[in-house]
Amino acid sequence: MQTTEYLASVNGGIGHFGVEWQTTVKPAAAHRARTLRKVTTAMVMTGAEYRNLGVNKDVETGALPWGEWSDYPFIVTHKGTDYARLYTIDGTIRSIYLVDGEVVTRDDFNAYLTPSQANVKRPNGGTITVKMENVRLVGEPRAVA
Repeated sequence: MQTTEYLASVNGGIGHFGVEWQTTVKPAAAHRARTLRKVTTAMVMTGAEYRNLGVNKDVETGALPWGEWSDYPFIVTHKGTDYARLYTIDGTIRSIYLVDGEVVTRDDFNAYLTPSQANVKRPNGGTITVKMENVRLVGEPRAVA
């Protein structure tokens, strides 16, 4: 998705959207001949401020750990690449794992990864950044009052 198209869809306040993103994952060296891809869908919140999330109550928050805001609080830019700042809604994340184009279980997929890649923790408050080129809105936007 293009950044301008994304902003036109989500800009203007806090909103909830169905989103899909695809990620090509680098396998462990022993499996470098494999093509690993993960397709994820989730309901997400956009336009929120990280410091205002409930999980950050009484916690000091600071600058971004990497990149810089190009359109606060929607877009982070790093090394010329735009990323959507998304807050995943608990219980809505669904992923399909593919090895060489074939659907596999998460455990089978993780067997192709390094241990550190396979043991990813949930981010604080469900806060993620996804390369804009990998994002696709799949649900109707719903504004939050």
